[in-house]
Amino acid sequence: MARVRLRYFATLREQLGEGDERTVRAGTTVGAVWERVLSDRPALRRLRVRFAVNETYVDCDRVLQDGDELAVFPPVSGGC
Repeated sequence: MARVRLRYFATLREQLGEGDERTVRAGTTVGAVWERVLSDRPALRRLRVRFAVNETYVDCDRVLQDGDELAVFPPVSGGC
C-alpha cells in the first residue's frame, strides 16, 4: 500500500477543495487515481487535465510510490 497526497489547482480547487490524502495499492497509476476522483464528480470528466508527481509533469500511466504528491491542473487561460 502507498499513501499519496493529492493537490488540486485553479477551478479544480474550487470544486474539490485543496486536496486530500489517499491510500492506494502498489502499482496504482496516476490515471487510476484520477478515475477514482471522477467517479465521485463525473461532471469533471469533460476537463482536460495535466498531472505532476513531486513537481514533475507526468503522463497518466505513471505508477505512484509511497509518499508521492500528485498535483492536478485544469486548463488555464489568460495572461498578457
